Amino acid sequence: MWWHKFFNRTSASKALILMYHRVDTLPCDPWQLAVSAENFEQQLAEICQYWRPISLPELRRDIAARSVKDRSVVLTFDDGYIDNFVQAKPLLEKYKVPATFFIATRHCESQAPFWWDELQTILVDAPKLPDLLQIPIGNELLTADLSSETVLTPLLREKQKTWAACVNTPTERCSIYEKIWQRLKTMSAEEQQVQMARLREWAVLPNEIPATLRCMTPDHLHALASNSLFTIGSHTMNHPALGERPAREQATEISGGNQYLHQQMGSPVKVFAYPYGNYNETSVTLVREEGLSTAVTTEEGAVTSQTNPLRLNRFQVCNWDKPTFGKKLDAWYSRS
Repeated sequence: MWWHKFFNRTSASKALILMYHRVDTLPCDPWQLAVSAENFEQQLAEICQYWRPISLPELRRDIAARSVKDRSVVLTFDDGYIDNFVQAKPLLEKYKVPATFFIATRHCESQAPFWWDELQTILVDAPKLPDLLQIPIGNELLTADLSSETVLTPLLREKQKTWAACVNTPTERCSIYEKIWQRLKTMSAEEQQVQMARLREWAVLPNEIPATLRCMTPDHLHALASNSLFTIGSHTMNHPALGERPAREQATEISGGNQYLHQQMGSPVKVFAYPYGNYNETSVTLVREEGLSTAVTTEEGAVTSQTNPLRLNRFQVCNWDKPTFGKKLDAWYSRS
């Protein structure tokens, strides 16, 4: 029976912070970032039935007061994809569940796709590619023979649906994507764009950006902020791996993203998410100095009254139905 969940507790009250990215159905989702609208609604129903949904600012206040309420659940969304507004927002409003949206501000302003999405569009999703890839990345010449996969056949497309990044590589297209992804992740935004320009030139593809890869605009952010259920948070300007970048660049990214949102929203932003969950002590210090009182990581673990509010753990949610999601929540709560 449902009530057994409320009596199987440890002595310390614990909260869970959930990490989402996209609410959409994708033909190929190697990073498991997307939850379908159908499953997202089932997950919200599970949370409302057995848990205590609260906002991230409320959890921060509970930590400060040393009174985290047991079985609290916080929903967060990283990056700012347009489907957060189109698909997630109406369902969150329907179930009256608070959520925080962390925005990479340059993409909000420019509507340029994230480099990892464009990389997938070029290497994995392109209908036709040249036989040979040779591209200089740093001091390395990366080479890939794509002669057997130049055309994206139905069979190749089906293989790529099984792709789980860094777990299995069903095609050479997926393999070269991962190699380039690993190298670009630690670069500056400028360096990443140089590499992407080389790849675009090599692939000879149209410059059209798939609508599904766009981010929310400032108007979308204003609409979210007008609802007390929703909180806007900072995710830097360009989504760099902060821990891999010099202190000055980190400071520019953190303050630039924060100030942009302050200007757009008309009030200070207090919550932050480390891009990729990548940070170091310098990152934490800069976040604190910027006046951000709350920051979330991608490290798994429950939150208690003793948790450092600038290193809050989260659990990534995948495309699970209600029963599977419920078991995941219980397992996360029990093990933490």
